[in-house]
Amino acid sequence: MVTRCYLCGGKTELKTVTAENWWGEKLILVENVPAWVCQDCGEQYFDAGVCQQLDQLRQSPPATRRTVRVPVYSFPAKSPAASGNSEE
Repeated sequence: MVTRCYLCGGKTELKTVTAENWWGEKLILVENVPAWVCQDCGEQYFDAGVCQQLDQLRQSPPATRRTVRVPVYSFPAKSPAASGNSEE
């Protein structure tokens, strides 16, 4: 159980989330996964048992429940953050 976020120090609460996993070249979404979610920044943490179940799903995937299309974008080559010239 994770009670504090390792990134920002915020409190976490147990929620169900959609976990995104790359299985080779495929992006897989697993819905209704229990996770500890930071109330401040949204970072997600999974208990060891949940990670083991996700690994088992990868080894023996169940029937696909549904399929979604996901757009893919390229990050712009010249952006202030990429060049280190951000204006604040």
